[in-house]
Amino acid sequence: MSAQTRSRSQRTPGERFVAAVRRRLRRTGIWVVLAFLAVWTIFPILLTLSISFKTRADVSADPGFIPSNPTLQGYASVLAQEGFRSAFINSLVVGLGTSVLTLALAVPAAYAFVRFRFRGRHLLLLFTLLPRLIPGLGLMVPLYRLAVWLGAIDQLLTLIVAFTGTVLPLAVWLLVGFFQHVPRELEEAAMVDGAALPKRVRYVVLPLALPAMITIGVLAFREAWNEFNLVLALTSSPGSRTLPYELFLMTQTTGFQNNPGQAAFAIMTIIPFIFVYLRIERFVVGGITSGAVK
Repeated sequence: MSAQTRSRSQRTPGERFVAAVRRRLRRTGIWVVLAFLAVWTIFPILLTLSISFKTRADVSADPGFIPSNPTLQGYASVLAQEGFRSAFINSLVVGLGTSVLTLALAVPAAYAFVRFRFRGRHLLLLFTLLPRLIPGLGLMVPLYRLAVWLGAIDQLLTLIVAFTGTVLPLAVWLLVGFFQHVPRELEEAAMVDGAALPKRVRYVVLPLALPAMITIGVLAFREAWNEFNLVLALTSSPGSRTLPYELFLMTQTTGFQNNPGQAAFAIMTIIPFIFVYLRIERFVVGGITSGAVK
């Protein structure tokens, strides 16, 4: 019998009752917090979904959560909106491009921080995180002037590079935390077999780093998909805008907002991302967990 079992068996009935009550209260407290977080996260989405099936008049006249006269007018207005399809394609291209470029830069940088010993390595790793401390609004004017000087306004490549710069520090830090848990002995065994550094990275490290890489790709895609400030600063023509910009433009010049249309727009932009995330959720959770533990 273990010491913990003996100590429990030696408790009086009153002590066992108090201990059982404490355990139940802890579990209840955890479930209450989780339920609050779930409602806090899901309720705005459900409310947006409800508004998307109402008419403009019903938004204020019908305060009920379930629409009394559901309609698809909001979705029809979004699909009929000029520029929605091009903005959707632009967001897709920019999101995928940001994910690919972020991984192409973050993987070798993180691997170098973990496997190579050089002076100032830890200080340089700290400095890589400093750009994340700069608010996005503070980057609008410098990036705009730089893009004008380079003649790169209204180009999707400019958005991809700008978005990559904002998410790259976080990507490097997460991958550093993951690479630190990849056993060095695996690479040493491959080196004994004659594998050079590129082959060791390709056939040993990258397959093990797949969950972390998927996580970084999803985070980079989400960053580019939702960014508005930099799109506002770096684009000026309808053909280069992304979905957040188009959603901003749905407010008419008179100031009267198409609330059902805006809600339908938001739902149509997040549903594809939610479906993709649900397919790879286990990789994302595993990548964040492994990258956060050092």
